[in-house]
Amino acid sequence: MPTRREHRADRRGSLSRAPGFEPPLAAGAPAQPGPPPCRRRTAPRAAGREYAAARRSPHDGRSASSGTPDETASAATRFAERSMRAVLEVLDGRRPVTQLRPLATPTVVAAVETLLRTGGGRRLGPAVLVSVRATFVTSAAVEVCGGYDRGDRHFAMAARIVARRGGWRLAALRLR
Repeated sequence: MPTRREHRADRRGSLSRAPGFEPPLAAGAPAQPGPPPCRRRTAPRAAGREYAAARRSPHDGRSASSGTPDETASAATRFAERSMRAVLEVLDGRRPVTQLRPLATPTVVAAVETLLRTGGGRRLGPAVLVSVRATFVTSAAVEVCGGYDRGDRHFAMAARIVARRGGWRLAALRLR
C-alpha cells in the first residue's frame, strides 16, 4: 500500500524526486566518475590571416531571437522549479544564502535571510518540493505557486519571477 506522500505525489504527478547530491554516508564508498572534459575545436586559419586574433566566441554579431512561446514558458517553469528548490535548500541550511543572489532580487534575499534567522519550520524535518505551477501574467512576468512537504505536513509557496537582462529573477516570495 502506498504511503501518504507517494499517493500525493502520484496524484499530482508534476515533479520527480530530486536527485541525491549529498556524498555517500559510508566511508570509503567509491565515487562515480563524471563525464569526460570537453575539448575545444579550433578552426583552421584562413590564408593571409596568420596574425588575426582568435575569436573568443562563435557569435556572429546578430541579436539572438527571443525564442518561441513554448521555449519561453519551459524556461520560466525550469527557472521557477530551480529557484524554489534553492530557496528551500537555503532555509534548511543545505545551501548558503549567497547562492540565491544571482537568482533573486535583493528584497527576496533579505526576506529569506530573515526567515533563516527565525528558523521556524526546520524542526519538522527537511523541506521537499512537491509541485510547481507557473502562469504567465505578461510576457515578462510569471506567477508561480507550489507546495512542499516538511515531515507529514504540507505547505504552500507563491512567487513572482520577472524577465530581466536576458534571464529570469525571483522578484517576490511568499511561504506558508
